[in-house]
Amino acid sequence: MPRRAVEQHQPKMVFLTSPNNPDGSMMTEEESILALPVLVVLDEAYIEFSDQASRIKWVQQYPNLVVLRTFSKSAALAGLRVGYGAFPLPMMEYLWRAKQPYNVSVAAEVAACAALTNMDYLTKVVTLGGGTNPLP
Repeated sequence: MPRRAVEQHQPKMVFLTSPNNPDGSMMTEEESILALPVLVVLDEAYIEFSDQASRIKWVQQYPNLVVLRTFSKSAALAGLRVGYGAFPLPMMEYLWRAKQPYNVSVAAEVAACAALTNMDYLTKVVTLGGGTNPLP
């Protein structure tokens, strides 16, 4: 479906979610979409709750792929609005031009760093979340 929509409407960028919210379904045609002349932004906000592998390593292979992640779900930091992205290196110059100064609060930065240094906490949050089994 997304590939057909890209071919029909010819956008410059598409945003995809995998796993999808709320049904937990995973993208299955990323590679065919990445072959198209379009920037693909893949939101993996729920990937830690899935048994599927992240596509974050694909950023090295595909110059048109961006993968976004958040601490909102996996670290239970939703109110702090902190996350990160994996971008192709040539894109970084343009991102730095558009980045707002001090766009992450001190509280969000401290909380995210603390979460990253406490893998037991992250595992507990993900385990309590129950996963993203696709809805029937």
